[in-house]
Amino acid sequence: MTEPATLLEVVRDCDNFLYPCCPHLQTWSSTTVSRATTVSRAASAAPTTSPPPAAPSSDLDPYSRALSNLWTFHLPYDPAPHGFLTHEVISNMHWTKHFYLDVGNQAVDLLAPSAEDLLPEDNGSWEVACSRILDEQIEIARQDNVLSKILGPKKKGEQFPIVGAKFDVGVDRSAIGLLGMIGRGAHMTVYSRVRSTPSLEDGDDEQQRELGKDLRFWIPRRDYGKSTYPGKLDQAVAGGVARGETPWECIVREAVEEAGSALSDEFVRANAKAAGTVTWLNISDRRAGPGQEGLINPGVLYVYDLELPDEGRDFRFEPVPGDIDSWAVMDTDEVMTAMKRLEFKPSCAVVMIDFLVRHGVITAENEPDYTEIVSRLHRLLPLPTSSRREGERERNVV
Repeated sequence: MTEPATLLEVVRDCDNFLYPCCPHLQTWSSTTVSRATTVSRAASAAPTTSPPPAAPSSDLDPYSRALSNLWTFHLPYDPAPHGFLTHEVISNMHWTKHFYLDVGNQAVDLLAPSAEDLLPEDNGSWEVACSRILDEQIEIARQDNVLSKILGPKKKGEQFPIVGAKFDVGVDRSAIGLLGMIGRGAHMTVYSRVRSTPSLEDGDDEQQRELGKDLRFWIPRRDYGKSTYPGKLDQAVAGGVARGETPWECIVREAVEEAGSALSDEFVRANAKAAGTVTWLNISDRRAGPGQEGLINPGVLYVYDLELPDEGRDFRFEPVPGDIDSWAVMDTDEVMTAMKRLEFKPSCAVVMIDFLVRHGVITAENEPDYTEIVSRLHRLLPLPTSSRREGERERNVV
């Protein structure tokens, strides 16, 4: 029988990218600012097809060496990277004239569209044109035998924002993994508390709460036919935050779509509570779906809690064909056991761990890896998560 994983190993299953040896190596500014002046539309010519440079020197620390094996993706007039691409993606992509490959720095630049590049649907805006150009590039990639396995046969038809961009720009959801961009999602844990029983002695009720013994969780199992993490346990409500959508709007929408048999729009709006974020940097494996293995997957999840009244007796969650195979009501021990058996989708497991930390179930007193677990739940990503940059201050208008 396979030995159960520790909670730290469960977290590492999601946040599996190396950490820097020194804190300053975890920021992007030191490497990108130096190349900010080297790339401009005037200096860029036709896309280069030169092969990637030789492997980096072995004297780099493991984290820097891992990053140096990747290419960074950049938007116009912004030195910060917004994605990490593998050599396989770079070499198989047929880049259009709108992109410049900076081989020396292993960077891909989306060039600022000129007036001649604009189409009527761009409304005279180069910023609007950027989303269109990205969309066209992705459709070209979809014709490649290798890249089509990553993107799938057709567009998702849902745009995700490029997180941290200085202007509103998006890309089709199917391309987030290909370009190694931050994927934003919103997850909600649905739970209830079991009432005290007369058999409990004085003080036992409080102790049970401290141990989480009074908690019950509504846990769905993903459909076995899904391309990503089939049959894994999930959050009751979860989904990607689309371009132009707030995390709160996403949670309300997904609650109705995935759990509409039990949760109404009005109930979610009145009772769901925002509870922070979890973040990770992940190298995808085969569980993530066809063609995803080896891609870089930075993630931000906005976390919400929803407590059901009256032990949840009046709530009936139903399977959703093609999405949710079944539902189970699990107590804390069952959830912990399932996590240690890696039965949860990795990102959902870290959301559950975050919940149990916030509710005092996992503590420094009962978990030897507590400090590292909590730190890794909130990893500082090497890509910007805000359009505001260090050193920039928002002007106060009086």
